[in-house]
Amino acid sequence: MNTSTDSISVIDLASLKETKRLAASRAPWLMARSPDGRHLLVTHSLPRFGPPRTTPVSELALIDLETATVVDRPLVPDANLLQGVAWHPSGQYALFTLLRTKNLVPMTRLLQGWTITNGIGIWWADGTVDQLLLDQPHLGFPDPAGVAITPDGRYALVTSSGSDRVAVLDLARLVALVRNASPEERRRILPNHLGQAEQFVVASIPTGHSPRGIACSPDGRTAFVANTLSDSLTVIDLQQLRAVGSVDLGGAREISKTRWGEQLFHSANIAFRRQFSCHTCHPDGHIDGITYDIEPDGIGLNPVDNRTLRGINDMAPYKWTGKNPTLKRQCGPRLAVFFTRIDPFTPEQLDALDTYITTITRPPNRYRKLGEPLTPAQRRGKAMFERTRTNDGRVIPPERRCTHCHPPPLYTDGRLHDVGTKGPLDTTGKFDAPHLHNIYDSAPYLHDGRAHSLEEIWTVYNPDDLHGVTNDMTKDQLNDLIEYLKTL
Repeated sequence: MNTSTDSISVIDLASLKETKRLAASRAPWLMARSPDGRHLLVTHSLPRFGPPRTTPVSELALIDLETATVVDRPLVPDANLLQGVAWHPSGQYALFTLLRTKNLVPMTRLLQGWTITNGIGIWWADGTVDQLLLDQPHLGFPDPAGVAITPDGRYALVTSSGSDRVAVLDLARLVALVRNASPEERRRILPNHLGQAEQFVVASIPTGHSPRGIACSPDGRTAFVANTLSDSLTVIDLQQLRAVGSVDLGGAREISKTRWGEQLFHSANIAFRRQFSCHTCHPDGHIDGITYDIEPDGIGLNPVDNRTLRGINDMAPYKWTGKNPTLKRQCGPRLAVFFTRIDPFTPEQLDALDTYITTITRPPNRYRKLGEPLTPAQRRGKAMFERTRTNDGRVIPPERRCTHCHPPPLYTDGRLHDVGTKGPLDTTGKFDAPHLHNIYDSAPYLHDGRAHSLEEIWTVYNPDDLHGVTNDMTKDQLNDLIEYLKTL
C-alpha cells in the first residue's frame, strides 16, 4: 500500500521485487483478502477530488488476485476516512469503517449530531454499498478505525479510537435491518439515522487509549485490540463479550507532556456528545481533504480547506485568514465556541496539546533526499521560482514574484495577500500565504480547496497573473516549476 503516492504495489514473494503498480484512489489505507482467496478489497482514507462545495465521495477498490488488476471501484457517497476492512466468512459481503462528514452543513448543527457522524459500510458481492451509523443520539462513536469479524460470522468488532472502546455488532440483525429496508431508506435514511445502532450493537467494551487494529483468534474465542497510545493490547473474551485482560507492550512508564498532548489530540472527550476528536479532521496530524463551513464569519460564507498540521511549529499566524497568532489561541476557547461546543481545554491540557502539535513532523521529502542535488528539471524550476523577468524580458513586479510571498527557508512570509483567488462565497480576498514544504502531499489547494492539483493553481485559477506571473510560461517551464516545488 503506497498511501502517499495513491498506488498499490504487487510484490513477487520469491524475489521480493515489485512486478506491477496499480493505480489506487486517494490514500489507499488497508486491504483484506476474500475467504476464497480470489480478491482483495481496499479502503482509501481520503475522498476523491470533486467540484467545490459538494459532499465527499470515497472509493473502494476490488483487486483480482489471479490477474493482479483492479476490477471494480465501488463509490461510497457522502463518506470519507475509509480505513478498517474485513470480509464475512461467507464471502457475501465485507465491512469497512467510515466517517460521514457533512461539510455542507455549518458547525452550528453539531448540537444536533449532524456535522460529523461515524459508521460502518457494507460492500456486497454484487458491488453495491450500504452505510449505517454507529453513533447514538446521546453518544457518538468517534473515529472508527478497525474492524474484525469472528470466524463463525456472528459478530463484527469495530474500534473507536476517539472514545477508547469496541462496539460488538450482531451481524444477523444488521443484515436483516438493511435487507428489510426499502431502496429509498437504504439510500437516505439508514446512512443518517442516529437511532438505528441500538438494533444491532449488542455490547460496548472499554479498551486502552486510541484502539485501532483488532484481530480475532482462529478458534473464535478471543479478540486482541491494539491500543496505539497506551502501548498495550486489550484481550476480549468473545463468549462473554467483555475485556478479560491487558498485555503490556513495554511502553514508557511515565507519560510525558508530549504523550499526554497526543492522547488529548486523539480523544473525543473534547466534543459535545463525543462526536469527534482533533484527529478526526487531522488524521495522523495531516489532512482529510475536505472543505468546511465554519460559522464565525457567517453561515454559508468563507468555506475553508483543511490545512495540515505537519511541521506547523514555525508557521504562525494560523487559519487562512491569519487571525490566530498562536496555536494556543487556535486550540483554546475559540475551539470550544466554534467547534466542540463543550468546556474548553484546561490551561494544563492546552499546554500539553500545543506541545504535541509542535512535534508533528513532516515526513522525508520523497522527491528529494536530504542533501541530494537538484535534477536538471528541478534546477530549471528553481530558476522559474526565483525569476524577476518574463520570457520576453519584462520586469515582474516584486509583489507578483513567487519569492515575495514564499521566501526561503520557510517558504512563507506569514502575511496576508490578495492573489486573485477570492471566490463567490468569500467576504475577503486576503489569505495567509501557506508554507510550501511537502506541498505535493496536501491537495487540494487554495484556501477553499478548489484546485485539485498544483497545475490547476496556475492553469485554471490564475487568469490575471495575480498569483505569480505564470501565463507566459511554456508547458515545460510550468512542469519544471512544479518539479521544483515538490522538492521543498
